[in-house]
Amino acid sequence: MQIDTTLLPVRGDDAVEILRNDHDVIKSLLRELTGEPPQERKRIFDRLVGVLTIHNATEENLVYPAINKLASGEDESQHLYHETAEADVLAFELDALLKAGDVSQFGVKAEKFETAVLAHIDEEENKALPRLLEIGDPKEVEELASAVRSFRKQLHFEAPA
Repeated sequence: MQIDTTLLPVRGDDAVEILRNDHDVIKSLLRELTGEPPQERKRIFDRLVGVLTIHNATEENLVYPAINKLASGEDESQHLYHETAEADVLAFELDALLKAGDVSQFGVKAEKFETAVLAHIDEEENKALPRLLEIGDPKEVEELASAVRSFRKQLHFEAPA
């Protein structure tokens, strides 16, 4: 399997800035998904899923554990994991609709998906990530940024021959 990491380059000086830049890309793709004609939806959706795969892997493997440890936010990190899982289910349902060519429910599901993802982003940007910067030890927050960069580099891998 190969993940196209060019879909979501690492941009930012710290982990929070990297994630906020990711969020900008995700928001843009969500607007495109709900605003484009039906024949463009599959292409945009596939790109969005690729971006979310990279972003969510970063959060779930590094950032949420850091929120738990550095910002004493176990409940918060568990809540964020749960929200991500709910969005994954909606993404799966959207994918099934696109594959079946069912446009009748796509708009409703896409709006529900967009609402869930935007609410999750809002919670991260206005609550969890600022808390991480405020409460977390500066050295550990810096180490998190380094870990995010390294992790994202490693996401580009080849399938076994």
